[in-house]
Amino acid sequence: MSKAATNNPVSAKDIAYFAEAGIEMIHSENKLEARYNADMFDKYFGNSQLALFPKSTDQVSTILAYCNEQRISVVTQGGNSGVAGGAIAHCGEVILSLRDMNKVREIDPVAGVLVADSGCVLEDLDNHVQEHGFIMPVDLGGRKRCMIGGNVSTSAGGLRYLRYGSMHGNVLGLEVVLPDGQILDALFSLKKDASGYDVKQLFIGAEGTLGVVTAVSISLAPKPKSSQIAVLGLDEFSKIHRAFVLARQNLGEIVSAFEFWEKRCNEIVVEYEGYTSPLGSDHEFYIMIETRGSYAPHDIEKMDMFLESLQDEGIAQGSRVFRDTEAMEAVWLFRSQMASAHTKSGCMYVYDFSLPPKHQYDLLLATKQHMESLGLYGKDSSPVKDITEFGHVGDQNLHLQVIAHEFGGVVEEALEPWIYEWVGSHGGSVAAEHGLGAHKGKFLKYSKSPVVIHTMKQLKELLDPRGIMNPGRHVQCA
Repeated sequence: MSKAATNNPVSAKDIAYFAEAGIEMIHSENKLEARYNADMFDKYFGNSQLALFPKSTDQVSTILAYCNEQRISVVTQGGNSGVAGGAIAHCGEVILSLRDMNKVREIDPVAGVLVADSGCVLEDLDNHVQEHGFIMPVDLGGRKRCMIGGNVSTSAGGLRYLRYGSMHGNVLGLEVVLPDGQILDALFSLKKDASGYDVKQLFIGAEGTLGVVTAVSISLAPKPKSSQIAVLGLDEFSKIHRAFVLARQNLGEIVSAFEFWEKRCNEIVVEYEGYTSPLGSDHEFYIMIETRGSYAPHDIEKMDMFLESLQDEGIAQGSRVFRDTEAMEAVWLFRSQMASAHTKSGCMYVYDFSLPPKHQYDLLLATKQHMESLGLYGKDSSPVKDITEFGHVGDQNLHLQVIAHEFGGVVEEALEPWIYEWVGSHGGSVAAEHGLGAHKGKFLKYSKSPVVIHTMKQLKELLDPRGIMNPGRHVQCA
């Protein structure tokens, strides 16, 4: 394992070096303000005293070469919009912020390829490429804040994974600064390349533990000419899966998203965000299906056929179709604010799992039963207020929320490791799209074999032998 324990605190000499190198910084004798030392849900906190803001790959190289030589630990930070604490400097590490590396380097309108600095905000990139007839292949609820380098480093999935696929599939090339300051130039823009090991894949999902991603080459998707959203109300979870099968059969290639949430999630968004529910009636479960295509009459006809098939089988008890741009944006806003609404309702433990379809609802039922059996849920006076579930049915990714009155104590002890053991024993992944971050590495054993974990640790030791990059997190905890 990398020797993170031997790393040194930042000294006045180090600060003077960075200043002489022309690197912008913020330094505090105590600790930096919360936007650098707290995650977006105020669950994870750090105590870094120094944040560096390089403006170029060469400056990142200068920083890492020096920190590696001096054994100073580094945590890379983008938009700090993650929910797993992976970008928080828990032990006073230097924060390397990519905020000022925010330039679009190139866009190829024929090949449909974008090359951009890793500090570019996702929504800004999407707006930029739309001017050229494209969209970004990834879309997240945190699009206004998250940065493309962080999206790559966490292997972000997002809302339209079903249609456009993963970061591993869409990223064509990367520029990465290794822990010793070497610049790894794998910034290819070709869509086919079978010349040796695909080295860039190591850094997708590595969460800053193997190096700093400084630039990304990514394949773009054509901007759709036709979009529509259907929101359906159902009374049984099993009908969600049947609706998904019918959507694939009837809507085919134009399906771009298939989301679900249950009744309590709907109520929490209405109560804490003040938004109007997409359906005027109450249901046990809701699904949202988006299509994106190139010819509206064709897409509308397919949606009508799909809704007829649902009606023939008695699957949906309520439905509504949205085709106006403003109305569709309102539906997406309702869905994307689900996590934010839950944080306003209490102290949120959020779990990000992948599970086979047959066990997806079982997770919610089992968690409620487990916490109720321990006397922690089910009464007004219970430590746990709510247990809810929503997610991306199309790619088997669920988000389970346990809302407590406070963090820690008996609630956390009851949940962990029990919930990770349950997911692992039912063929699931303990981290679907949020990453391992600061906390989940120790639970990796429930979804990865010992040989896989050992191989991961060997890669970490090989590329970062002094353990300066995001130490004590990710696979280092496994």
